[in-house]
Amino acid sequence: MARVALLDADTATGQAKDMFEKVKSYYRMVPALQRGLGYLPQTTDALWSLSQATVREGSIREELKRVFFAVTACEVECEYCTAAHMVALRGKHWSTEECVEVIDGKPSPRLTDKENAAVNFARVVGRRPAAVTNEMVDELRVVGWTDAEIVEIVASVALMRYTSTVAVALDVPLEKGMVDLSRESGGASYASSRLTERGLTCGRLAADILHATRRRLH
Repeated sequence: MARVALLDADTATGQAKDMFEKVKSYYRMVPALQRGLGYLPQTTDALWSLSQATVREGSIREELKRVFFAVTACEVECEYCTAAHMVALRGKHWSTEECVEVIDGKPSPRLTDKENAAVNFARVVGRRPAAVTNEMVDELRVVGWTDAEIVEIVASVALMRYTSTVAVALDVPLEKGMVDLSRESGGASYASSRLTERGLTCGRLAADILHATRRRLH
């Protein structure tokens, strides 16, 4: 249960209602994240616009940005956002195992070497922005990323850190449409490896990730 009462999209009025209608027209429902943040309709609306702009603006393809989002969400231990973006990747024909492996730090055969390098960089930014070094950025340039694209990677991670902070602090519940993915390959090994690496907190996260929804959230 969320730590605050989630607003009811059907009874909302004023700016909150307008904002919910915008979100609903995209998702065909109003996710719990927006219902939790909806007490601040202008902020929620601005975050919605920022999310759309971050996905669409620039030259990096959306699928790769979804990987950035999933990796970042896991690094900051957000079960809601990790599950949501695993589902987004599932919608782009990634298997559960492929999602788990890239989140867990393995190079994805679905991505180029250049893109896998960007994912590794995004993981560092997601975990601890202050850990980024000039050498890391130079390595991205060597494999072909431009300064504009490096900014794009950082902006994608920054968006997810903001969103994840809201979801984790408010303990936003997973969506009703979520189903158990633990029967699919990769789930058990992921939970085990992350539990070993980061202890009980991430073990809780890993267990919840295995209940990610099949519902397309985008």
